[in-house]
Amino acid sequence: MRIVFFGSGAFGLPTIEALKAEFGTFDIVTRPDRPAGRGRGVVATPIKDAASRFDGRPEIFQPENPGEPAFVGEIRRREYDVGVVVAYGHLLGPGLLAATRRGFLNLHASLLPAYRGAAPVPWAILSGETASGATVFALDETFDTGRVLGRVEEPILPTDTSGGYLGRLAPRGARLVVDLLPGWVAGSVEAMPQDNGRASRAPKFRKSDGLLDWSEPFDRLERRVRAFQPWPLAHAVFHTAKGLVRVNVLQLERAGNGPGGAAPGSVLAADASRGLVVMTGDGPARVRRLQPEGKRRMEDVEFLRGTRIT
Repeated sequence: MRIVFFGSGAFGLPTIEALKAEFGTFDIVTRPDRPAGRGRGVVATPIKDAASRFDGRPEIFQPENPGEPAFVGEIRRREYDVGVVVAYGHLLGPGLLAATRRGFLNLHASLLPAYRGAAPVPWAILSGETASGATVFALDETFDTGRVLGRVEEPILPTDTSGGYLGRLAPRGARLVVDLLPGWVAGSVEAMPQDNGRASRAPKFRKSDGLLDWSEPFDRLERRVRAFQPWPLAHAVFHTAKGLVRVNVLQLERAGNGPGGAAPGSVLAADASRGLVVMTGDGPARVRRLQPEGKRRMEDVEFLRGTRIT
């Protein structure tokens, strides 16, 4: 079976490992290397980094625009049986979708038609879902609307961050891809249309979306903290003796009853015995773990030993 894999993000790593183990060498399309990190050094995608170490030296393509006619022609010329897409980062146009014999299958991190879009797991956690999962569907020309081949469900635990949940879901999604692929290529797997009336959206977030609004109830703030790890990270700004300090909030927990009349956002405690306690819309919350901007992650009491909040 001739396979071409399109992917960039770490969610696709178990899929390329499973494809290689099951079907041998295949070609890979991933996004171009980009500057990243504080030093702005050029960094490859997780998919390129992993595939570069594969035996058999797979062909790796990195087009800026996968819809360019020359690139579409190259994919068509190679006569692939099927394409597999996982966290690639580009919408594939009609020319590319028609460039393989059996089109393209996509692994999406939700139970479609729920949470169509770029951030399905953060939205599921933010919305208070107790379960989500992964769906394999046949790509069409619109976003996450294609016919479904199969789904796998995975509980969302009360402590799950988006990164932790995706790490647990990715191998199960990879197995689903590998199990469905031979039947799809042979034409023996039935794909069912999605119920568009039950669809929900999961658009990508901006960094500014991570700013916590302390007037929200604790439960919603706590879900936001977990949903936004590893990105864009929930954050808050505190007044200190040295000026305003921004911190990423990594763990939030309830902290008993607060004083009557305290306004949301009021700092109720900031010392080594009680930790950092802030009033929310329905009671106090302790910022148990945090990361000051430009520094490492730490417990609130460690942060308060070196920072005086005013």
